[in-house]
Amino acid sequence: MSHPTYEALLDAGIVVAEREGLAGLSVNRVVAEAGVAKGTFYVHFADREAFVDALHARFHAKVDTAAAAAIAGLEPGAELLVAGVEAYLDVSLSDRAVKALALEARTDPKLSTLMSARHDRFAALTTSSFKAMGWPDAPAAAQLLSAMTQEIAVREFDAGRRLPASRRALRRYLGAT
Repeated sequence: MSHPTYEALLDAGIVVAEREGLAGLSVNRVVAEAGVAKGTFYVHFADREAFVDALHARFHAKVDTAAAAAIAGLEPGAELLVAGVEAYLDVSLSDRAVKALALEARTDPKLSTLMSARHDRFAALTTSSFKAMGWPDAPAAAQLLSAMTQEIAVREFDAGRRLPASRRALRRYLGAT
């Protein structure tokens, strides 16, 4: 279980990120929003990059929980992939500030390296479904699914809502009903 102050700092980071974006996400703004001393921040996080990574990790923990619930009982294959992707996209829409941070962080080498491992894990988890579907290059197909999912998330982020046509196209790509 994490410390309440740790969670309060992350919650404050979401508020600041929604208001200021990644460029405005400073330690000073976060501690002011959380109502704690600056030194308290450094009790929980080594630096700003560790804090942004913690925000991203918390986002992915929400994705993991939602995806696990969505795919429970499904066999590897197209329906499992679609259910997992839908869960990811829905969490992305509900946690827009962290998604925005992740998008902005793609250009920061220190942050993108930390975050790419979570995206690689998503691709690795989907490989078994592509194998079950008979795809000859399952790892490559899994990487492409990850990229397509990210693109849909970006488009939905920009639109501020689900994009049913994009989600239908992904289902068709996977051969899902």
